[in-house]
Formats: sequence, structure tokens, C-alpha cells
Amino acid sequence: MTKEINDETLILRAKRGNLDAFNQLVLRFQDAVFNTALRIVCDTAIADDVAQTTFISAWQKIDTFKGEVFKPWILRIAINASYDELRRIRRQRSVPLEPLTYEDENETMEDAAWMSDDSDEPKTRAERREILSAIEACLNGLATDYRAVLALIDVQEIDYQEVSEILGVPLGTIKSRLFRARGKMRDCLKNKGELFDRYDRP
Repeated sequence: MTKEINDETLILRAKRGNLDAFNQLVLRFQDAVFNTALRIVCDTAIADDVAQTTFISAWQKIDTFKGEVFKPWILRIAINASYDELRRIRRQRSVPLEPLTYEDENETMEDAAWMSDDSDEPKTRAERREILSAIEACLNGLATDYRAVLALIDVQEIDYQEVSEILGVPLGTIKSRLFRARGKMRDCLKNKGELFDRYDRP
């Protein structure tokens, strides 16, 4: 049985110009990159383009990788590419999208209640589709900075400090944005009907 090559070895090989090694990294992280981009741009076709741009940029910049964990590094590129794409779209449409910055607030953190589900599994496929559709709609309604924080912390499960470094904003701002984003998600889901009545609980 062939032993799987670790990320560090693949990165070293990629730095030496081994495209096959880099392609293996692409296969390992393409879902994380695509899903992160999708949470920000809210369009599968655009997210596909962002993912391709991300990996092309990563290949071109692989020499700048200085021994960090690869996932935060590649997601940092994906986040920047996502924002670049939104700015490009905004220029084309000549109308503003969501604001990209928010004032930091000292707010108490809480668990991601909007992501928890302590109920029984949905009884039908139709109900599951309705739940997923509602969650996606609420996510898509968030400002881009809020979506980015949720994508990195609640979806990719990256810790706060790494997210702070990825997004280039203070740790306190990350916590504030996450608090607000989770609150907006919870409030949005409360308005989606009986499927989300449980979010009314204190």
C-alpha cells in the first residue's frame, strides 16, 4: 500500500518546479478553496473562476511560501481573489456591493447556533433541501466580510488567530464580525418558518 505524501514534501517538490506535486496539493485543497470562494461571491461559476485564479496564483507564488501551514496560505489567496472579483464586478455594474469594512465592537462570543442541529435528522429529502436552501439564502444575504469570516471559522474550522492573519485584520475585529454574522444568520433563519423555530430558544 502506497503511503500518502505529506503536504510539506509536496510543497518542497513544487518549489523545485514539480507540477505534479503541486497538482496533488490542488486536489487536496480544491474543495476548501471553492467552498470558501463560494461563500463570498455567492455564484458557482464565479467561484470556479476564483478557484482557478487562486491555484494559478499559488503556483506562481509558491517560492514565497515560507513553511506556514498550506491551507491558511492558499485560503488567503482565495479570499483576496474573491474580493478582487467582487470589485471587478462592482466596477462593471457601477453600483456598490456590500461594504468591506466594519467598526470593531467588543462583543461577547457565542457558539455558532445557526450551524448547530440537535434535532432529529430531517424526515424527508424535500425538507433537507428546504433547510439547505434557507441557509444558503441567509448566507448570501450577508456582507462579504461576514461571509468570509463564517466561511473560514464555521465552515473551514480555522482558528481565530489564523483567520486574522488571512484577512489581515485585528483579532478583535474577527471576533466582532463573527458575532455579528452569527447573529444575522440566526435572525434570518428565525424568519424562515417552522423548520428553524428552534433558533428562538435562549
